[in-house]
Amino acid sequence: MINKHPGEMSPLISRERLAPGTPPRSPRHTENGLKRNDTTDFSRSNPLWLSTQMDTNNYSNEKKNEDTDTPQTTQTAFSPCYGWQGRKPALTRNTRKPTKKLLFKAVSEGDTEMLTDLLSEAKSSSRVYSVTQAKEFFMHKLTSKDTGKTCLMKALLNINEKTPEVVRSLLTFAEENDILETFINAEYTEENYKGQTALNIAIERRQVELVKYLIEKGAKIDVRAQGRFFNPKNKYEGFYFGETPLALAACTNQPEIVQLIMDKSPTIGTIQDSLGNTVLHALVNVADNSEAQNDFIIGMYDTILRNCKNKSLEQIPNNEGLTSMQLAAKLGKTEILHYILSREIKEKENMVLSRKFTDWAYGPVSSSLYDLTSIDTCWPNSVLEIVVYNTDIDNRHELLTLEPLHTLLQMKWKKFARYMFFLSFLLSFTYNIALTLVSYYRPRGEQDVYPLNLSYENGWLQLVGQMFIIVCATYLMVKEAVVMFLVKQSDLKSVLSDAWFHILFFIQAVLVIVSVFCYLFGVDFYLVFLVLAMALGWMNLLYYTRGFQSLGIYSVMIQKVILNDVLKFLFVYILFLLGFGVALASLLENCEDGEECQSLSTAILELFELTIGLRGLEMDKDPKYPVLFLFLLITFVILTFVLLLNMLIALMGETVEKISQESEHIWRLQRARTILEFEKSLPAWLQARFQLGESCTVSKGDNNRICLRINEVKWTEWNNHVTCIKEEPGLTFFPDTKDTNTASEDELDSFEKFAGISISVGDLEDQAMETTV
Repeated sequence: MINKHPGEMSPLISRERLAPGTPPRSPRHTENGLKRNDTTDFSRSNPLWLSTQMDTNNYSNEKKNEDTDTPQTTQTAFSPCYGWQGRKPALTRNTRKPTKKLLFKAVSEGDTEMLTDLLSEAKSSSRVYSVTQAKEFFMHKLTSKDTGKTCLMKALLNINEKTPEVVRSLLTFAEENDILETFINAEYTEENYKGQTALNIAIERRQVELVKYLIEKGAKIDVRAQGRFFNPKNKYEGFYFGETPLALAACTNQPEIVQLIMDKSPTIGTIQDSLGNTVLHALVNVADNSEAQNDFIIGMYDTILRNCKNKSLEQIPNNEGLTSMQLAAKLGKTEILHYILSREIKEKENMVLSRKFTDWAYGPVSSSLYDLTSIDTCWPNSVLEIVVYNTDIDNRHELLTLEPLHTLLQMKWKKFARYMFFLSFLLSFTYNIALTLVSYYRPRGEQDVYPLNLSYENGWLQLVGQMFIIVCATYLMVKEAVVMFLVKQSDLKSVLSDAWFHILFFIQAVLVIVSVFCYLFGVDFYLVFLVLAMALGWMNLLYYTRGFQSLGIYSVMIQKVILNDVLKFLFVYILFLLGFGVALASLLENCEDGEECQSLSTAILELFELTIGLRGLEMDKDPKYPVLFLFLLITFVILTFVLLLNMLIALMGETVEKISQESEHIWRLQRARTILEFEKSLPAWLQARFQLGESCTVSKGDNNRICLRINEVKWTEWNNHVTCIKEEPGLTFFPDTKDTNTASEDELDSFEKFAGISISVGDLEDQAMETTV
């Protein structure tokens, strides 16, 4: 019955259903602290916005607002036609329903006896509900409302010797009550671990048998764990192993589970996570430069690639438009990138996955064809561009030594870049000569006031020279601006680290244009811009030393010394110079009648001359405090001439010694960038004309590829068991078509002829490069 006073519940409703003889409890709260008049629907769950641990054994911290005893929806809510009489038997039933706290405690501790009793009581308590309501009741009992964590997840998070039996009991109970699919595939709802299922946890705990059992019982293998822990914004919030069970197993080196999942679904590897990454991208992400880790990463990568039914798995781009190979280049993963570039597979069914094909071999000499797909600059996001322009990695020089990147750059340099480099040098040298002559033989005296008056001697030559300088300076300014800011893959950081010469060229061109216009319009200040432009123009010719290895390395060392040591020295020296200059000039404030006191600029200039030895330690004027003046002068000499200059010399020597090997790497990177910049400056039809490589097909059904031939000599490897495309070494010529045959007659079932290639002895040097190892 209902009390007369509104809002006050009757004892029948306010008290729990207790067994006979049980003392009554406080009407304020239930066993777990929840008020009985809370009618929150248990089927809904609100995500926890605060960061929590994935699992904890501290049961005293259970949320008090979660009903662990009864479903939040009463019998009346399930069926409006029921009256209080229909509800009375359930309320007076002599049973005690299990709490979630006891269930979670039982599964985590492996207490199978308690678990069996609690599941039996839950089964008995569900008899008052319909079939659909009973399923909701069971899921409510077995799931944490706040996090979405189930008892199955709790058991897998607390592995012990009883865990297999606990898992079997839970899944058997779920299967008997027709909630198996929902229960086994339940996902975390908590923000940090959202999307994680029991299968993910079993894989992370390396429980192979439990993983097999879960998959047999219907656990989905295409789920994605997308919580913040699995896709952290920074490395301190979690770790990225991919979001799929396959990626997790692969990245944690569990080949048996990987094979199990691949057997279940041969195309599972093509699934992409929220970043667009496949399992191959995930493997590239977790790879590092340690030998042990790289071995299993490469092995796992190869296994998944071979077993995947979709042979285009490696070509799937992520959200950034990068394939796994391009991602390896961007992240600087040397070993895995080397594996991808030089992968050679002999099996007929997987030969299409190869990127290297041995054409012929003779003793230590082998001629191989490297696939240039996504490597050369004619493809978007090419590996070559990523490596050259990516300043976020420190091992770019190592990546450029990999084949075919190394040979590709050499051949580009020999084919067109060196000629363009030489022409660019001639243009820059002629431009500086013209600028020097026009500046030196400029009108002076009265003629300087009328720059547009051509009546004086050589006036027309002066005007022509100025026009030539304006045209060249404008061209350089536009060209360098395009190189610095508009060329793809180039940003400010890349320009400052690799291409600061372009900034100097740009500044010098601007100074020239400003000085010429100032001169033409009669502004006397033009000479300042002109002098700065001339000095900077001749210094910029150091840029062309990168065309020669010895001069290029020497130029790099000069740059490093200036940037690392000289700038630091100048900063400290200027502070000393200003401080002591002001102090010494202030002591000369009392001067004799008719004489000017020493200015600050004069004092600073004299101190500078003293530093470099152009003057001695004498006092030309009488200071107000001679002893203090002399003390400051001596202190300045000790700090600058004795300390700073000698320290600069020592640091410069140490820098030269330290970067002697690094300078060669920097020079190679600078030359590589120069080659790509020249190539991008060419029109499209010339780029296509200068494209390197041969057209080749690998097997039946394979598309034509562009391959680069590289002849390698390895004195440590003798090719006595190598599988070759051609049985005999050398090139095969056909008088009519001049096509290169890439397969022997006995192998035409698995190879096809190269199409559209004409090779002659004259261009053999440009079509193949030889490397010695």
